[in-house]
Amino acid sequence: MTTTVTAPDVHLAKTYFGVLVEVAKQQKTIPYGQLVQEAKTRYPNDQIVQNAIPVSTGRRLNVVRLFTNQKALPDLTSLAISKSTEECGAGFLKSFDPEQARRLVFAHDWNALVTDFSGFIAATESDLKQRKRKKIKEPQALEILYAHYKENRATLPKSLGYARAIAVELIMEGIEPAIACAEALASIEG
Repeated sequence: MTTTVTAPDVHLAKTYFGVLVEVAKQQKTIPYGQLVQEAKTRYPNDQIVQNAIPVSTGRRLNVVRLFTNQKALPDLTSLAISKSTEECGAGFLKSFDPEQARRLVFAHDWNALVTDFSGFIAATESDLKQRKRKKIKEPQALEILYAHYKENRATLPKSLGYARAIAVELIMEGIEPAIACAEALASIEG
């Protein structure tokens, strides 16, 4: 597992997994925004789910992908697509053929895996609790991000603005600003 997986990543992956399994059984795809909205509908009292935004969905799907890779399963995340392009994010497209991935997903029996995924999530959450990162409040995380931006303005892409919320969340989880920015930018690309 990467060191930048956060508690919100795991929490949201847990909710997205169930939605994706249902979508797989229907042999369909689902836009990122609709995936987020479906999770919000299913978990109306869960503040983390209610605060989810489509732009950070790729980060959360990476946790689902860790599970499918670990179990040598078809990549369930291939069902999540961009509404505008009607295809997976650029990061996915660099490494996978989405049509082939979806054929494998549709052919797989997903019924028996809910327990396996729950065990994977429990182990991942346990790993996160063992990390020794200092949590940072949002105002301080915003200050840290701004300071990092000022120092590195010339080398940071303009698209960082789109990934700001993700970078702040990562900094709040105790991740260094340079790594948080890189991860946030990668999230919006794929």
